[in-house]
Amino acid sequence: MPLLSQLVGAGLRAPVARQLLDKLTFNRTRGAPIFTLHRVLPDPDACYDSGMAVSSASFARFLDWLAAGYEVVPLTELQARLRQTPRPPRPYCSLTFDDGWADTYQYAFPAWRKRQLPVTVFLATGFIGTRRQFWQERLFYRLQALSAEAGGLERLRAVAAATPWWPPARTPGLDFQSLRRMLKLRTSLEAEAFVVQLCEDGEADAASPRVFMTWEEVATMQQAGTTFGSHTEQHTLLTWAPPLLSQREITHSRQVLQERLGRAPDAFSYPWGGRSCFSRVQVANAGYACAVTTAPGLVDGDADPFLLPRISITEAALPGTAPARLQAGVVRARFRKAPRAAPVPPQPRLRVGFLVDGELGNSGTADSLGGSELQLTHLVRALDTNFFEPEFYRLRGTGDPPAGGLPWPVFAPGATGGRRLALIRSLRALLQRRRPHLVQSTFLDSTLLGVPAAWWAGVPSIVCARRNAGHWRRWHHAFALWWIHHGVSVWQANSPAVAAMLQREEWVPAGAIDLIPNWIDLHRFHPADPAARATARRELGLDQAAFVVVAVANYSPVKALDTLIRAAALAAPRLPRLRVLLLGEGSERPHLQSAIRAEGAGGVVELMGKRERIECYLTAADVGVLPSRSEGCPNAVLEYMAAGLPTVLSDIPPHRALVPEGLFAVGDAAACAAELLQLAAEEPLRRRRGQMNRKRAERYGGEDFAAQIQSHFLRAAAWKPRWRRWGAMSRADF
Repeated sequence: MPLLSQLVGAGLRAPVARQLLDKLTFNRTRGAPIFTLHRVLPDPDACYDSGMAVSSASFARFLDWLAAGYEVVPLTELQARLRQTPRPPRPYCSLTFDDGWADTYQYAFPAWRKRQLPVTVFLATGFIGTRRQFWQERLFYRLQALSAEAGGLERLRAVAAATPWWPPARTPGLDFQSLRRMLKLRTSLEAEAFVVQLCEDGEADAASPRVFMTWEEVATMQQAGTTFGSHTEQHTLLTWAPPLLSQREITHSRQVLQERLGRAPDAFSYPWGGRSCFSRVQVANAGYACAVTTAPGLVDGDADPFLLPRISITEAALPGTAPARLQAGVVRARFRKAPRAAPVPPQPRLRVGFLVDGELGNSGTADSLGGSELQLTHLVRALDTNFFEPEFYRLRGTGDPPAGGLPWPVFAPGATGGRRLALIRSLRALLQRRRPHLVQSTFLDSTLLGVPAAWWAGVPSIVCARRNAGHWRRWHHAFALWWIHHGVSVWQANSPAVAAMLQREEWVPAGAIDLIPNWIDLHRFHPADPAARATARRELGLDQAAFVVVAVANYSPVKALDTLIRAAALAAPRLPRLRVLLLGEGSERPHLQSAIRAEGAGGVVELMGKRERIECYLTAADVGVLPSRSEGCPNAVLEYMAAGLPTVLSDIPPHRALVPEGLFAVGDAAACAAELLQLAAEEPLRRRRGQMNRKRAERYGGEDFAAQIQSHFLRAAAWKPRWRRWGAMSRADF
């Protein structure tokens, strides 16, 4: 590649090539370039990312070339000038800077002021006048430090392992570029939180050298004729940002600039050039007159003012006095069609359809829903209905609202006579009428039947959620799932174990799996003090001195509750006040009753059935147990953790990922009993493990869940299925 680059460079310097480049570069009839830079430094290699910096000498030569060949006009006047006739002797261009670096004031500003050139600088207002650093800069220097430390790589991987959304197939290394690319697939809040966790020494921004302008420097530049625009407040990547946060970043940064500079800015720059399906409308509604991207291209009078392309200036493009590489880039940009101007529509909403097999529980309350159903309702409730339009498509039943008044519209394809092909056809017709922007399947039939119907209907994006490790899967499902998965845009897994299973057993590409861990209500489930535990035991009629063990699980074979019954029988002689409460219901009740009788555990183990107010039982409990053979991301374990309970769990990957202590081999009743006896004998151990579990649970709750879910659906809407389809629905109305 270096030899090829040298040959290309030599060809561009040939006299004939130079003449042709000059003619094409300075053509007045094919549009105008907007040139953009980030940093100007005496030594570009001093920047953490040398690709975003140019040297002071190269910048001065670039400005001289610019002034000789172009008429540089303010960005906000560019399109109006392009619509005027006759054309001027020289072509128009505009010059912009992003971010508001201190070196823009120190090195770039004197150079363009000397040449009296109009420049627009886009400011990330939350960083101006501070010693803060972008997360990517902090990441760069932290990785450098870790590279020099023994165990630095292990530290990085430990942080990734403790991050619930981290893709299990992507083991991080100390390479800055690859790790930054990975973090840019997440929201800026998630990337920032990851870097904060990685910087375990908690170095303060106040101790860092100042890298951004002060407001006094901004005022000096404004007085000299520099124009300023907004680059959001926190340099937020809008592509995956929750829409309400995106709107706040766009509008509030404009308000700050108006207060600081005395006038509201007219121009906006999308950080990293990223934008979601909401961004263009939000920028227009905020009052900006134009917005620039990072897509290469030239601007003409008919270009969309909120999607203006720009040409990035790098050190590599500016060798010598004649920037042939830059000119070649301008020529290439002439062949890229910029988006055409279009009316700004009302605030759009992303229509998200959820395919379900039937009813969502009997009453629609949290206590009546199974694990997958409960998480599905959490997920839908996390969607801001100002920007998202959730709908349910029920394969069976009617289009009546769900029992219990779950507040989302429900549609059904109607009677199909029970035939699967007829159901797929009817569902396809329903989807074509409703025109969702994306659909999600969660359950077995909604996947086997709903995904083909959505693919056939031309739904732009399809999400397939998997919330278990496939314990139900039989041999005849393998081919059907392999075929169906080719029509899916994104697979949604709720644990690293489920993601690994999808890759290993169903051949799903690792890059198409988005990890969305289950959510836990940290206000509903919380640690209990002794007084609250005593009150809960009185309400439930439990002995205050009993050692209470709770297992919240359906009575099904996969939960292996007979293991806990045998363990209780083994532990009871040494724990005379042991009480084991099994909260749930299911087809295994007769088998469990027989096991209790066979083990002589009738006075110890009680089948409580399905109970409301699970939190009351957890408040009364000493230990939470789950002996399952297979799980995805078990809600019960998250509830135990949030309630501050120590746990005794079967040693399967999903449990191990949540709580690494108190594990026993699947089906090993003696090991389970030993764990219970140890916890019963050591009260400080119970307390310590409970506190650790609560701290772990806090990664799975809180306000961040809504942002994570909205970001997930924005990513899903941007991805396409592996197989192409005919008759795909148009996004023109969105």
